[in-house]
Amino acid sequence: MFSLIYRSVAEESFSNAEVYQMLSAARDFNAEHDITGCLLFHNRCFLQLLEGEKDKVHKLFSLIESDARHKKIEIIQTEEKTERLFNKWSMAFYDYGNLELSAQIKLAQIDTFFEDSKALKTQSRLTNPFFNEVRNMLIERAI
Repeated sequence: MFSLIYRSVAEESFSNAEVYQMLSAARDFNAEHDITGCLLFHNRCFLQLLEGEKDKVHKLFSLIESDARHKKIEIIQTEEKTERLFNKWSMAFYDYGNLELSAQIKLAQIDTFFEDSKALKTQSRLTNPFFNEVRNMLIERAI
């Protein structure tokens, strides 16, 4: 099992409707290729954790890198591991949009969102960088 976390910024012309169309296609692709993970979208920024066979995750990430709708793509962390953090979801997704919520509300929402995954209960080199990026994305970069 291989996991990869990356972040990117959506091109200005990438509309919310197109984000949801992309999400639908991604869920189908991921289910077909046994890839699971989580995608967050906030203030035009994506944060995604992908899990699956190493070659399949790399192939998908190559497609993302070549997608002109993404810019400033950066890998945060990779890890070989034995189990998935998001084993139930071909692509868990939460869109905070541009909501003006307090830090406590945002963090409470993300905790609720992840309760059904193993992400909050499993020790992994991925969990700290992933949740640090979640915090940065939802709170620090939003200021």
